[in-house]
Amino acid sequence: MTKKYLKHHLEWVVVKVAVAIFRLMGQSRAAQFGGWLARKIGPRMAVHRLARENMQKALPDLTGREIEENLLRMWENLGRNVGEIPFNRAILDDTETVEIVGEEYLTAHVENGKPAFFVTAHYGPWELVALVGRRFGARATGIYRAANNPLVEEYFQAMRADPNYSFVPKGNEAARIILKAARNGGAIVLLNDQKLNTGVAIPFFGRDAMTAPAVAEIACKMEVPVYPMRAERLEGGRRRLTIYPALDILPTGDRKADVFALLKAINETYEQWITERPDHWFWVHNRWS
Repeated sequence: MTKKYLKHHLEWVVVKVAVAIFRLMGQSRAAQFGGWLARKIGPRMAVHRLARENMQKALPDLTGREIEENLLRMWENLGRNVGEIPFNRAILDDTETVEIVGEEYLTAHVENGKPAFFVTAHYGPWELVALVGRRFGARATGIYRAANNPLVEEYFQAMRADPNYSFVPKGNEAARIILKAARNGGAIVLLNDQKLNTGVAIPFFGRDAMTAPAVAEIACKMEVPVYPMRAERLEGGRRRLTIYPALDILPTGDRKADVFALLKAINETYEQWITERPDHWFWVHNRWS
């Protein structure tokens, strides 16, 4: 057995045990415990330094104390997300504590059968964006970054599985799915705030960040609207998913320039959200270097 094999199996066992414990605790206590544990462990991890450096460079007006407080809440949000994993289906069915703003944009595309792209970031309770997929049903596909551990990935996808909403990991297959959706009236739900080494350099908080271009390239070529959407945590354990109007980018006839403009508009949207609630974004992404 290789070290990698043993590591993957150990991680898989730890994840399964953690999920079993969370289930026994129940949704509310699991989220609270996950948040508490992440606040204790996160700042002791090496990536905490990267998160601090990223926030200092992106939001230079924040004081040192404000940065540390936001980073603690960032870890708490991540811990809550993990604690809520076993209960995601119940959360998505919860109409009492989950609020949807901008639902008219979903309704319009569900009824007219036209394609639509919905983009978001690793921000707040980001699993909530699956609500878009549920509304579109079989017409929707979620594009995501697969876990590095294939055993953990398979386990997470089994919990995430929905008969009316499919998930595809980023890569060549995802690009084909995006193109197919644009041609056949489908909907794509995409978290595209992570670095793609082969992407396009787009300004993000004043520094170039390599950004995946596929959605913008297809949207510009086939005139598919791109709707930003944001998931947020509110007081009292409530959550809100906001779908914003489609980004308005006037075509210039220069496809490359149009793609750049659309990607820049997406990044600027994320900048606004992150500036408003720095604790909601996952700052440990190696986004710029």
